Amino acid sequence: MKIKGIPLRIHPSWFLVFLYFTLSARDNFETLFDGQASIWNGWLIGLITSLLVFLSVLLHELAHSFMAIGEGLKVRDITLFFLGGMANLEKECKTSKGSLKIAISGPIVSLLLAFSMISLSNNLSVSNIITSNLFKQVGSLNLLIGLFNLIPIIPLDGGVILKSLVWHFTGSKKAGIKVAIVSARLISFLAIFLGILSLFSGSFYTAIGLFIIGLFIFTSSKSQSQIIQIQKILYELNVSQVCSRSYRVLDDDLPVKVLSRNNSFNKDNSSILEWILLCREGRWVGYVNEDILKNIAVQYWDKKYLFEFALPIDELPSISEKESLWKAIIKIENTKDARLLVLSLAGLPIGTLDRLDVGKAVLKKIGLTIPDQLIKVARKENIYPLGLNLSNIAKSMLLNDSEED
Repeated sequence: MKIKGIPLRIHPSWFLVFLYFTLSARDNFETLFDGQASIWNGWLIGLITSLLVFLSVLLHELAHSFMAIGEGLKVRDITLFFLGGMANLEKECKTSKGSLKIAISGPIVSLLLAFSMISLSNNLSVSNIITSNLFKQVGSLNLLIGLFNLIPIIPLDGGVILKSLVWHFTGSKKAGIKVAIVSARLISFLAIFLGILSLFSGSFYTAIGLFIIGLFIFTSSKSQSQIIQIQKILYELNVSQVCSRSYRVLDDDLPVKVLSRNNSFNKDNSSILEWILLCREGRWVGYVNEDILKNIAVQYWDKKYLFEFALPIDELPSISEKESLWKAIIKIENTKDARLLVLSLAGLPIGTLDRLDVGKAVLKKIGLTIPDQLIKVARKENIYPLGLNLSNIAKSMLLNDSEED
């Protein structure tokens, strides 16, 4: 379904939470009446409680979404899942104030709902104990949602609020992200420390829960830190520092048979054809692919010449040697074979660039060396090694103008 043009999606994991709240509210209702109430009434109250929680989380995300729209951003969709919900924005807000308003709107809605429902519960406590108890439960859950989201951890609202405040007072978005990462790590260490204390005090399950929360927060902060590091690498490196030379050069007056004698196609099980650049008297005149042999009978290989099948070299996707690496990734992802011809400042071919070249350079800067076997896999499947999600990182830099920060 859509709400004001925003697609609403529900992850299957949400139904587990829906069932949990239904059973929990039903048990609470039966306890309230000491097991004397109707079973069907218990299930009905449980179902209503879950629907109100669903509506509360949806209102929380709609607050983010409508505020984002007010700041000129597009909301791709809203997804509800077992940890709550997420408004998926097309890009981040370009101003610290706008980012702050979008982040804080959700918790404000949750806290207002909590205050309203708890107040209503207190006023109904005598006249209608069932409705009073219902509003008290949902109000308490909204209070929990609001306060939990204010914890200064990215990607929680509190982390974005902290990032936006630091960004506003320092003028640096990157400084805000770094402070939010430090905050997350401190909280993760605190959770682990409290888990150790709980373990010594005999609260085993509490300790396990705190350990899991601490490790989850620490892993999340480490991931954010690595993304910043990769963005910095992609901005600082240029194409000439990374490119290789995965092409051959032949004179265009040679017979096509030369391709069979010097056949290197699929020498490493690559999924893409090698480019053969053609020259005549020192000038670049075009290119061919080795697959032209498939279209010519063997008896004509000596009678046909490369120039007869030459294609204009400017048809090849290309990039300047001085272009930033993150921009090269954007171009790579928009080509059929995920490969670019690298041109010098004079416009002459000097190399090629593909996903493996980019991935190897980034990992080398991080301090990781790729085993030969993984290089072969990446070359064969034409992917970034080790599952690096460089495409999305580069797209985020494009959408958020990170190069200026």
